[in-house]
Amino acid sequence: MSTMVSSMWVEVVNWGEGFLARRVWGLSLAAWGFVATGWLAFTGLLWDGAWHASWGRDSFFIPPHDLMYGGIALATAISIGIIVTASRRPRDPGMIHFGKVQAPLGIWIALIGVTIMYSGAAYDDWWHRNVGHVEGDIVLWSPPHFIGMCGALLALAGGVLFILPQVHTPKTRDGKPVLFWQKLDMPNLGVLMLFCWFASQIAGMSLDRWLIYDKLRFDGSIYPILAMLFGPALLVVAQRVTNRAGAATFVVVVPFLWSAIVGMTLQGFGVPKMASLPIMAIPSALLLDTAFARFGMGKRWLLFFGPVFVLTFYAFEFLWAWYLTRYPWWPIEKTLVMVPLGIAVGTTSLVLGAWVAEGVERILMREEAQRVRARMKSSAARAAE
Repeated sequence: MSTMVSSMWVEVVNWGEGFLARRVWGLSLAAWGFVATGWLAFTGLLWDGAWHASWGRDSFFIPPHDLMYGGIALATAISIGIIVTASRRPRDPGMIHFGKVQAPLGIWIALIGVTIMYSGAAYDDWWHRNVGHVEGDIVLWSPPHFIGMCGALLALAGGVLFILPQVHTPKTRDGKPVLFWQKLDMPNLGVLMLFCWFASQIAGMSLDRWLIYDKLRFDGSIYPILAMLFGPALLVVAQRVTNRAGAATFVVVVPFLWSAIVGMTLQGFGVPKMASLPIMAIPSALLLDTAFARFGMGKRWLLFFGPVFVLTFYAFEFLWAWYLTRYPWWPIEKTLVMVPLGIAVGTTSLVLGAWVAEGVERILMREEAQRVRARMKSSAARAAE
């Protein structure tokens, strides 16, 4: 009996390994699974914001929660599946090892992220039952929500690191990036979609209560600073790891449009209120892509470009807030006093993004070099035999 069970287990694992590694449109199904996870979680978050704004807390097992945690469950299954299947193979120096268990770095980061999200979900249920009742619901920065959002950022970062080795990044001889539409195949589109969901998470955390309640952008003193913390860095990373001028605009526009589609769909099905769209950073992203196409991978130009990026963001975000509220950022002096801090934070974030992109490239190059050395060593050993 035990032999039969063991044989069945081996067959299941073999099937799972082949399924996860199967290539579709140039990426493994595991990689596309991470892209789908981000889409499910972002759509669920938008639906959740509209649900709470319309009807309050309700129970934990409401449809938008089910959609969000369905995405999280998918990421969990993929991560565990890859750890199990990778650990059956010979020791790979390009992977991270814990004893006999091994997996790519991105998978370990993703697994930590989803574990944090599960803990945030349990804490969230307890919080709403015992503590968190503010104006019918609680903001994104309640302790359990904030924990969950941080876990989501880790999971998305892990997904990006996992997908990138499967993507052929286009290069040019002059060192300048390619334009967005040049050599845009499905693998490159897949990693860009993950950056889209990454941007949406940062936008949601930056907007905080402005995303959920009717108080949409009445006060412009704090949330632009929050947006400048990591938003510019993410746009720079998206540009540089894909080597595409246009990547920053893409990862802002897609969540913006998808938010509008989800909101209009929900209202069509009788949900009276929709969550605010992500931060209106499209003009700033366009300028950043234009500068990237002109100046390339250097960092120095980011220091001079930072104030232009931030001031453009402030101007268009004010106009967007005016469109939403007709009474934005009043008194305006509260915002103007914070603008110099916004410039400093935004410029620092741009440079941070360039530094992170270099770090990602070093990680990928080191992993590949380790695999090449291992293959050469194995070939030499076979030749000696």
